Order: sequence, then structure tokens, then C-alpha cells
Amino acid sequence: MKPFLFAAVAATLLVAERAEAVEGPGDTQALPCRPTIACTADIVPPGALELEAGGIYRRLAGSENQETVPFLAKLTLATWLQLQVGTNGYTHLSGGSATRELDYVDDISMGAKLHIVDQGGAVPSVSVSFAVLVPSFAHGDVAEGDNLALTAYVSKDFGPLHADFNAGLNRYQVNALPASQGWVSLSLSTSLPLHFGVAVENYYFEPAQPFAGRDAGGLVALTYTPLSWLVLDAGVDVGYVEATRDYSLFAGMTVVPLRLWTKD
Repeated sequence: MKPFLFAAVAATLLVAERAEAVEGPGDTQALPCRPTIACTADIVPPGALELEAGGIYRRLAGSENQETVPFLAKLTLATWLQLQVGTNGYTHLSGGSATRELDYVDDISMGAKLHIVDQGGAVPSVSVSFAVLVPSFAHGDVAEGDNLALTAYVSKDFGPLHADFNAGLNRYQVNALPASQGWVSLSLSTSLPLHFGVAVENYYFEPAQPFAGRDAGGLVALTYTPLSWLVLDAGVDVGYVEATRDYSLFAGMTVVPLRLWTKD
């Protein structure tokens, strides 16, 4: 973890050097990575701090119930670089087996998103990201180790329709006996009157036993943007793989509370 400690120190020094005056978000446009699986390839302007939080209820196979409170903090250092720190958050697991009820904080992620291409004409917006996920809880008999997540993002506007396509690779147990899980996701969204919006998405995750099973689903989300820097969302996600999950319900928000500096 030493490289990430060095990166955190370097980022702190950079922020301290560039911050001239902390100010409000102004007309900064929040760019949620939630509520869908897919995330936009775009990032907020340099100096902007963006926070995402929400709650998710999942009805898992075997009549198990799972509630999580995920959180993600994003700080853009340059037009091409954004640091990200997050967690799946507090997790409560109950139901199914009469004796199985767990409470824990699920994983801490640290990484960066690199914005490569801006959208223009027929060219989409393109980004890539990497993150290390550090387990914070031992899940049964499965040995725990650091995991690596690599993701590619492609976003494009087609008139009033916005499309986000993601493809990723989750590498489990990179410091032991690794297993790989590929996944893809496509989200289509559009604006509605009165600051509302709607998004639909389909996604698929390969199995990576014993760490993760096959998963796929389709979701519908409603968004509300009362201010450019605040996005609220809620929706339902129906699982296509009965052995993994029946459905999920989610709600949350994305907010840009402030900008630490405004110069690029």
C-alpha cells in the first residue's frame, strides 16, 4: 500500500499548493457514477470535490436480505486526472439461514480515473480507471486479499439521449491465487421536464468463484436535479440470475459541495 500512501501525500501537497480560495460549487455540473452500474467517462472540473452516497436493499438468493450504504469521494486534480476513494459501506446481512446475520463495513477502494478524450462530433468521451480494493471483513471461509478493478468508459450524446458504456475487469486476490471477473454495462438516459430524468441499463458480470458468482440485471432509475451540482436518484434493479439475486431497491445523491480552486 506504500504507493497509494505516497500518492495521497503528493495529492495533499498539490491541493495545498493550488488552493487559492475555497468557494461554493457555482454552476458546476455534478456527474454521478450512481445510481447505475455504468459511469460517465467525463469528470468534474479541476478543484471540484464530488461526493456520492446512498442506500441499497438487495433481496438475494435463498431469501437473504442485504442493506448497504455505499460512499464515494472524488477530487479532480486536472482535466485528465481524478482521485477516487470509496467503500461499499456499512452492510447488514440477514435472513436465509436462521443463524446468519452479519454487520460489517465492506471494502475500501482507492484509485484514479484518467480522462483521455473529450466528446466532439462523432468522437465519444473516453476514460479509464484503476482502483485497489482492500478487504475490511473476512467473508466466511474465503481467504481475503487485495483486489484490483480496471474499468474503461465510453460516453456519447445522441441528440437528447445520453449513452454510457463500461467494460471492466475485477482481479480478486492479486497477492495470492487470483481469479478474474469481466463485466460490461450499457446505460441510456435522457432529461425530462421539471429537472427530472430517467435512465435504463443492462449489465452482466462473469462468475469468479469462489469470490463472486455470475450476475446480470436490468434497472430503471429516476433522477431529480434541482441544482446543477446536486442530483438525487431512486430506482429498482431486477436480477436476471435467480441463483444470485432477485431484485434491488436504491436511492441516493451526488453533490459537489465546493471547489478548492478554480484554475485549471
